[in-house]
Amino acid sequence: MNKETMQNERIWDDLARNGVLCSQPKLGMSPEEAKKYINRNGFYEDSLKGKNVLCLAGGGGQQSIGFALLGANVTVVDFSMEQLEKDRLVASVYQKQIRIVKSDMRDLSFCKNEEFDVVFQPYSINYIPSVERVFDEVLRVLKPDGLYDLMFHNPFLHGSWKSACWEGEWREEELWDGKGYPIWQPYKDGHPIKTVNPNWEFLNSENKEVEIKGPQEFRLTMSSIINGLISRGFEILKFKEEIGSDAESRPGTWEHYKSCAPPWIYMLSKKKM
Repeated sequence: MNKETMQNERIWDDLARNGVLCSQPKLGMSPEEAKKYINRNGFYEDSLKGKNVLCLAGGGGQQSIGFALLGANVTVVDFSMEQLEKDRLVASVYQKQIRIVKSDMRDLSFCKNEEFDVVFQPYSINYIPSVERVFDEVLRVLKPDGLYDLMFHNPFLHGSWKSACWEGEWREEELWDGKGYPIWQPYKDGHPIKTVNPNWEFLNSENKEVEIKGPQEFRLTMSSIINGLISRGFEILKFKEEIGSDAESRPGTWEHYKSCAPPWIYMLSKKKM
């Protein structure tokens, strides 16, 4: 594990201890709510009951319990033990069996070949500077015709913000210059993203304001992601962008930013036979 990964692990432990949004476990969720949550992008047409699902770098007590409530056999892996404690909590509360493993997303040596029907990776791949080792491992552990559900930052826009906080809805102080959102960081694989404010600001589960240093993110180019999947024999099935719904909102707000510059991309691909 390199220096940057070790630093990100410590930061994520700190974020999780302080109740960052993606470390607020989903308690009191019904199976119907779980279905809407897990399938919010419309990627899953078939039942997930009995399927083997790997939540990759997906600790926090959210996706793991969502899949478990839908009848899947769930494994969750994350390098943050504090994040995984939230998965232990939901497994206990809901009395579900969830296999919990502490490991880097690039090391799935604990998994068998062709073990999983679905690998679900929420926003996490942008915390490492290259995709090769992750894609190799995903290819190995997926069954033939298995699905890889990947979320990543829109590489053309990564870094076009100052800071972020949570106030019931996302609000960001964006780099609005009066006419638009400047793109100013190099379009280069592995480029460490810079922000004016290195801290994350958010409301924790007790509705208290918290400000903590954020993890290092990296730009991953569209060609490295798409070609990385295709070269390994994946077939891209679906593609969705996170687009704001209110283009008339105030410039510089998160909603306006999303309506102009979709920040996240969701891609579903299938491992060919």
